[in-house]
Amino acid sequence: MLNTNLAVTPAEPAFFRANEGVSLEQALVHASELLRCATATAYECGDSLKGSQRDLAFSVMHLVQMVQALVDKSLDNLPLRD
Repeated sequence: MLNTNLAVTPAEPAFFRANEGVSLEQALVHASELLRCATATAYECGDSLKGSQRDLAFSVMHLVQMVQALVDKSLDNLPLRD
């Protein structure tokens, strides 16, 4: 049986926490902006590396781009506001 209780209780208080009043749309837009920054950082780091280190940097970039696609799709599917 699949466990649908995905709540995780951290051992320590969170260092970073989103504001309680942040809407889903605002959170996704901010996540999208952070992911763009992560992609730019991975590109810049990867350009100056060689071999397996370069591969790792570009792997991170690829993972970030996949998450970016999911965030963008989620934003596209949000109901339009009046």
